[in-house]
Amino acid sequence: MDRISQLPDPILQHILFFLPPKDAAQTSVLSKTWLKVWNLLPVFTFDFDQNLSIRELLSTEKEGTKQADVRDAFLRIIEGSLINLRIQKAIIEKFRLSLKLSDLKSASCIDEWIGLATNNCIKELDFHLVVLRLGGFKLEWPLFIDHIKLTKLRELSLTDVALEERIILEIFSACPAVEDLSLIRCRGVKHLLISDLPNLLKLTLHQANEITYTSILIQAVNLQSLYYRGYNGELNFDVAVFKLLKELSITYEQITDQMVENLVSDLPILEKLELNFCFKLTRLKFSSCVLRQLTFCSHKSLMEVEIDTPKLLRFEYGAPKLPVIFSLTRSSLQESYLKLTPNDHLNTSWFQNLRAYLSRFEQLNVLVLSINSTNITFIAEELNGTSSCPLSVVKHLKIQQVMQSLNFETLLDSLLWTCHPETLSVDRTWEHNEEFIQFLREKLIEREIVPPCCDSRCIKCWRHYLKKVEVESSTRQYGNPSSPRQVSTICF
Repeated sequence: MDRISQLPDPILQHILFFLPPKDAAQTSVLSKTWLKVWNLLPVFTFDFDQNLSIRELLSTEKEGTKQADVRDAFLRIIEGSLINLRIQKAIIEKFRLSLKLSDLKSASCIDEWIGLATNNCIKELDFHLVVLRLGGFKLEWPLFIDHIKLTKLRELSLTDVALEERIILEIFSACPAVEDLSLIRCRGVKHLLISDLPNLLKLTLHQANEITYTSILIQAVNLQSLYYRGYNGELNFDVAVFKLLKELSITYEQITDQMVENLVSDLPILEKLELNFCFKLTRLKFSSCVLRQLTFCSHKSLMEVEIDTPKLLRFEYGAPKLPVIFSLTRSSLQESYLKLTPNDHLNTSWFQNLRAYLSRFEQLNVLVLSINSTNITFIAEELNGTSSCPLSVVKHLKIQQVMQSLNFETLLDSLLWTCHPETLSVDRTWEHNEEFIQFLREKLIEREIVPPCCDSRCIKCWRHYLKKVEVESSTRQYGNPSSPRQVSTICF
């Protein structure tokens, strides 16, 4: 006698909960009772799309809600939807999960979610992993089972991961549709081969300080953006083969003047070029009819900048000193940024050179000065032949650092004789900058309306051109709203 079949339906359903999905389904052919119990199982369809859910959540949340809070809310939605699967068996018509995996919290949940789904009788499992960012561990062989494919993966990032060449190849074979690939400080690889990624559009390669690839072979004919950071050794791959490259960023000590000239010449549609910490560079001398953005940043200054780039929209230069020779086509220039870190003695001649440099721009969006010098002399009478009106081409003057022993009065004189910015900000991260901020408040806010300082001069000083001064405090850095740095801003 089948006494189990005589148990109440809720108890029979509870029994099904502990059976593997295949065995639970087979109970439906045992008897009419078990078929009825099977038919009483709830039927679910789950469709979780992270992008769609986050857009909906952001539209209902208050302004200023953090993305991390919205992501947590999305995880809670999934947890709440799957709660019934923890206590009873169910028939799942479809389980679809589309998300970005960029943190351990999401990663730890995925196994549990898929486990809950596959522990039931599931007809369709659709798992879309679009973004995968992992870091700080070691990958060992074998990595993937042959039948696992991440065909929907578009972005893959590995940071501080120890792995072998064959593991990288296995990863690539499992993710054939990747468009954005980042390998940052990955160890254990000597011969790097990037292939079998026909859709690859963006590649980021950062070598660890102590690691040098013996060889790098990149087979990506459609590559449009390349960000490379290397240290010792040679640049052992040919960038010029990427004829569709539009963005190129190189942080590499050994790159030479001729290499840069060849790169610009060999890349016919290059629109953005960044050169960082290229200590062997002495000049930038090239022409391009398509280049739109150019950035140079290094602890070593250039001697010469001569570029013919009629479509250039944005130019950035960051170094201790200005180039001796400077020639720049500026017909379409819209944004210009200059960051100087002088550590030599500053005198009138230095500020005259800065003024001459600034005069070549119709407008300079940001002039950033980090002044490491402890000595400064400035004599206004030495400005013979200089226009009496300070230059107004600088939109924003930012002081990152001022040495405490510097003469603040002389510094302010020399800066505002050189240019008359719309706003001036001082980074408050450096403790001794507070003294300079207090000095500015006293000198600018409490100034006389008609200063008597220039009664005997034919050249009027900057004080005569100040119309209005306002002081603002902010926790945002100029040009970077997401930065937590504190600044004080003075508006003229």
